Amino acid sequence: SRALAGGWICSGPSNLPMASRITKGIITMFDGSAATASATPAGPSTPRGANASGGMTPKTPLTQISKTLQSRPNFKKTRRAASFGVQSDQDKTSHMGEQSRVKFQFWRILVLTAVLSSTLSFAIDNFTFVYGMWRTQFTNATNMPGLLGITCANVIMVLVARLIVRTTMECEGSGFPEMKAMLFGHVLDNYLTLRVLFIKAIGLAMLVSAGMPVGKEGPNCHMAACIAKNLDPEFIKKRQQSAAGSGQITKLLLAACACGVGASFSAPIGGVIFSLELMLPQVYDFTSYWGCFASGIFGSLTYEVLRSWTAGSTGLLPLISTNVSAGEGSQTHYPLGRLLLDVTLGAICGFLGGHWISMHARFAKAFKDWRLRGVQPAAPVPAGAEPLLGAAKKRNMLGKIWNFQWRDLFLCALVVALNTVLAAHLPLLNGKPQPLLISNLFDKNLMMETDTWVLPQLGVVGTLMACLAMKWFMTIMSLSLSMPTGVVAPTMIIGALIGRTYGFLIPDSIKDILLTNAAGEPGNEAEHGAFMARFAIIGAASFCAAVCRAFAMAITVFEVLALPGAVLPLCSATLTAIFVANQVELPFFDKNLAGRGLGGIPALTFTDHAEAPAFSIMKKIDVFKDCLMWKTRLFDMHEILKAQPDTKYFAVVRPIDDCDAVLMGSMSRAQVDKIISILDPDGSKPETPVDLMDPELQRPADGSDPLFEGCPPHVSPSTLVREVYLIMKVAHGENIVYVTRDGCLLGSITFASLMNSKV
Repeated sequence: SRALAGGWICSGPSNLPMASRITKGIITMFDGSAATASATPAGPSTPRGANASGGMTPKTPLTQISKTLQSRPNFKKTRRAASFGVQSDQDKTSHMGEQSRVKFQFWRILVLTAVLSSTLSFAIDNFTFVYGMWRTQFTNATNMPGLLGITCANVIMVLVARLIVRTTMECEGSGFPEMKAMLFGHVLDNYLTLRVLFIKAIGLAMLVSAGMPVGKEGPNCHMAACIAKNLDPEFIKKRQQSAAGSGQITKLLLAACACGVGASFSAPIGGVIFSLELMLPQVYDFTSYWGCFASGIFGSLTYEVLRSWTAGSTGLLPLISTNVSAGEGSQTHYPLGRLLLDVTLGAICGFLGGHWISMHARFAKAFKDWRLRGVQPAAPVPAGAEPLLGAAKKRNMLGKIWNFQWRDLFLCALVVALNTVLAAHLPLLNGKPQPLLISNLFDKNLMMETDTWVLPQLGVVGTLMACLAMKWFMTIMSLSLSMPTGVVAPTMIIGALIGRTYGFLIPDSIKDILLTNAAGEPGNEAEHGAFMARFAIIGAASFCAAVCRAFAMAITVFEVLALPGAVLPLCSATLTAIFVANQVELPFFDKNLAGRGLGGIPALTFTDHAEAPAFSIMKKIDVFKDCLMWKTRLFDMHEILKAQPDTKYFAVVRPIDDCDAVLMGSMSRAQVDKIISILDPDGSKPETPVDLMDPELQRPADGSDPLFEGCPPHVSPSTLVREVYLIMKVAHGENIVYVTRDGCLLGSITFASLMNSKV
């Protein structure tokens, strides 16, 4: 920004040696004249704000996460000597040795992350299961004093958890959306601190202990990422400062996801596929693949070892388990008829799962709007430092107590009290820990014990539907609170209840036909019980897959339960559920991202937008107004800065006729500004001509950063939007891709525009 009312003002120190060299090699005065034209007055332009490098990412509220993610780090492309490279055996040995040391550090962090995160997951599970079994004794409608006492205890526990979590807003939510956003953008350091790790673990443990229908899979992945980042901060910091190193950070984040899910289910294969599936589209190599498997296996092994050591004292159950044996309840002379029932159940779960996501989005918005009602808007603060709930008015002590953000705490207290009371009046639920409840729903003997859980006034189907309605709405409300929450386990419970209800609605005549053995004899009571339990299993996998949009749920359920006859039904029902849900709503995690202004991520993953041609989303460029000519003047460079204050990158073109120009290179706003400062430090020679294609700009002799980027990334108009994103992902730090036809510039696509796409 040079022009003020009287002439050109140079901001910042000038580089005289650089100016001398560039003057000799680049500047050519018209007609050899030494006369200098006077400066033309012009208004000031807005210089490009420099991105912070090497520091912590500023603390950003969840609702502002998109602003942080849209500004990707541009890694410095520093000059290297012409002889740089592997040119001798000694150079090669040195290079390979450095790579070996980096790999060793990577695998050391990965294995330690798997062991520590699984240990933390086991500690949380053990605490919540033991407390949950104790809580179940009082969560029943026949013991009103006990119910009142446990309700108060649950309310106090959740309120304390909310007050703790409120101090660190990065702990709120699942963690999967944040992980996915970091894999698409760049690492948010404030989401991966030790403080986030400890507070999220405490908040999650207290929330699950209070009987709230929330899972721990997403929080487990987030906590594993926190552990990985803090095991060797220097390693991560160095990787963040280089283009190649950012790929290793991506691999660690993927491995953390695999470990978190694998430890939750004791299913390493399902955890790996779940993490890779949710994070698409990404660029994977064998290190990513084997890193995910190694972390999943080490994490699951650690969890199982700890669980076996304490099984006799706590009785901790795996998250999903069943007593249905192989072949039980699945033998039939009409396999296609049975498969048709399973596919129909998958379609129902997909339809209901899509609408469940929509309902949750509306509840979450209503909760947030009511919670923030009456809260004064925050005063202007630096970017990234906004408070979570806004700035409150200054009050006296009594006012502070009465208005202690009471709406936020009231919502937490209301939801936990309602959940406890409703569970107490439904004996099938009875405040049971989630592993025990899932085990009961998958139990083949459940129908032989109807007197223990069926409400006489409702009957079997009515009781199941009441339990389904209670879990449906309480899960939605619990996940709408600003607390550490996961969605996988509670949606599996909802799906199991849907499957049980669906099975009871099938006429007995059809069940008898399907269960008739080779001798023509109908199935016994155990066969009927296993038949119904299989519907619960398929419903759990299908509904959870519809909500998360992850086929890995079918693989996880099969991996844990090991039911050979369930492979085809699970896969068919899950695929059907995903297909139907795709027609209804975005996946749960992507719906969350779209609400935060990052609609481009779900658009690239789950919509037809990813198949659109590049020309449909590009910003059209007028090559004579929006670009720099390869031979230009300082005045023209200043004018383009002034005319386009929000543009961060300028294409450099060479005109070939009255309407087309060939793309020659690209310059950032800071590079244009620096050339003006070097060539005209006192603002007296605006008419100085500049050849932007001079090699001195791309390769300064003093080894400083280049002032011109030749051969910028470019694609043809028919290139798919997904491919444009992958080009930016592979070319680490590239924030812009140009669209060209036969070398002629048509438009540009920025990383921010990809992330801001509407869905």
